[in-house]
Amino acid sequence: MSKIGKDGQKKLVESTVAILGLGGIGSVASFYLAGAGVNLKLIDRDLVSLSDLHRQILYTEEDLGKPKAYAAKERLSKLNSKIEIEALSDEFNPANAEEFITGSDLVLDATDNFETRFLLNDVCVKHNKPFTYAAAIQDRGLFMFIQPQETPCLRCLMEEPPKPGTIGTCATVGVIGPAPGFVGVLSASEAIKYLTGYGENLKNKLLVFELGNFSLDLVKVSRNMNCKTCVKRKFEYLEGKTWTKASPLCGVDTYQVRLEGKGSIDLAHLSLNLSKNPYVKVKTRSNQYLLLNYNQYNVTVLTNGRVLVRGAKSVSEARKIANLILSM
Repeated sequence: MSKIGKDGQKKLVESTVAILGLGGIGSVASFYLAGAGVNLKLIDRDLVSLSDLHRQILYTEEDLGKPKAYAAKERLSKLNSKIEIEALSDEFNPANAEEFITGSDLVLDATDNFETRFLLNDVCVKHNKPFTYAAAIQDRGLFMFIQPQETPCLRCLMEEPPKPGTIGTCATVGVIGPAPGFVGVLSASEAIKYLTGYGENLKNKLLVFELGNFSLDLVKVSRNMNCKTCVKRKFEYLEGKTWTKASPLCGVDTYQVRLEGKGSIDLAHLSLNLSKNPYVKVKTRSNQYLLLNYNQYNVTVLTNGRVLVRGAKSVSEARKIANLILSM
């Protein structure tokens, strides 16, 4: 396209975009950016589930149970084998947030919770790195491009995250596939514009749309001169002293457990031990993760010490199963 040209394409292939979340928004954005030749850093803590497939276009039924970051890298590498893709199957937390955005020119928000978004806001404002705020639920969506020191940040828009339970999720109120897809397309478009210098990014405005009656509005957003983050430079989420060690993931009956003191896990050794147990069925083993069935539980063990338990009814039950699997 003449508006981008060879110089613009050169900028794209020399750029790296970090995508935080590889669900309905992130899978669409990553697909278009990979096709455009952009190098990617893919960050997601979750697994592919059947309820994802209507909107998360990178995955098929063959990917069920796989960590999204690795499944996404495999799919995108087939789309464009010439780009560099780093897959991080881990949660984005205060201990790794700064490391995870290092080396990226832009960060795209494709998360599903406000705690992570406020942490992303902290780390990007601190390091003056451009990023987006993006969300979709039911048939509605939001999008904003944030350039620290130039535009309002997320905490200018909302001083505190909504209280737990006050905002619906894909698991509680549902979402139609095109809604996050629309936001994902916007995310990729804004990234390409920023990286190439083509056009004008959606700065100082919040785009709000609803597909049911197709309304689309641009709401002007001003910088809050009392903002805790971008004005007073207080990074409360980045400096958080505690972080949840076990937590539910978006979906039904799936919990993440990070067992303290376990460190890196030798999957080959664990797989050998588990194969001797008649109650365990090892389904898939790769260099990064191990998929297995134990009674009614589907369990994914990753080398970085995370265990994802599907079928548990509580954090304590998930932790019990994770400890049991790793002690076999």
